[in-house]
Amino acid sequence: MTRRRARWIGLAALAVGGGVFVSAVLAMSQRLRRLRDAEPVALHYFIPISADEFEYLGRPVRFETITPEGRPAFVRVRYGEATAALPILGLDVPALGPIERHQDWMRVLLLAGEAGESADPARLMRDGGAGSRLIVAARGPAPGLDADTWGEAHYKDWVYTIITFDPDGSLDEQRVTYRDLLSEQHSWRFAAAMNVTPALHTPAMRSSSPISYPNFGPVRRAYAAMGWTWPAAGVGALGVMVGLLVLGASLVKTPAGADPAA
Repeated sequence: MTRRRARWIGLAALAVGGGVFVSAVLAMSQRLRRLRDAEPVALHYFIPISADEFEYLGRPVRFETITPEGRPAFVRVRYGEATAALPILGLDVPALGPIERHQDWMRVLLLAGEAGESADPARLMRDGGAGSRLIVAARGPAPGLDADTWGEAHYKDWVYTIITFDPDGSLDEQRVTYRDLLSEQHSWRFAAAMNVTPALHTPAMRSSSPISYPNFGPVRRAYAAMGWTWPAAGVGALGVMVGLLVLGASLVKTPAGADPAA
């Protein structure tokens, strides 16, 4: 093959590969934009509460760590006349303070709602706000297993207790597993639960390895949305590389004394 012919082949591969790559990337961006518009990602801003006594929507709130003799310890939650009890199933470090002592497995959070990072916590505690709510998120080990061994290892069966303080003075208590929450990764419940989930076991961290990353729900949906565009972009990029290699080879000068093939 003459250098001239190789040069034309390289230019053709470069042009075709570049055209395919650009077209695929443009189509890919449009598909991903449609996915983003169809599944908007909600950003939930939480304000941590460290006080064990305060008022919310005009009602007193109090947290007490109860350690009865001969019985398991628990955290009692009071909201006006309503009460709830959370068994202590994680670390308890009294030296850290009344709420922080349980931060390994329980958090008290004020969801800012629509106000986001510009929210005034004092106003939200007093008057509430659109999408705002006071939450207790607690994490427990997989039921039926030893809390310190297999119950901690079987993270997909962890049970989360989500308590919300309703405007009518009641406490709404819900229990969901880690596995259940994976189906609602844009919800405030999921975001609240991740506040008491070890970083190693959050979906984003568990998907950070090349093996597990494609199994992360948002990534699977993105691959599905891209469809033919991402393999086409790969083929186009390969065509560009081949074209550059052939074109570069055609520009190499023949060493002195060699039989030129031009």
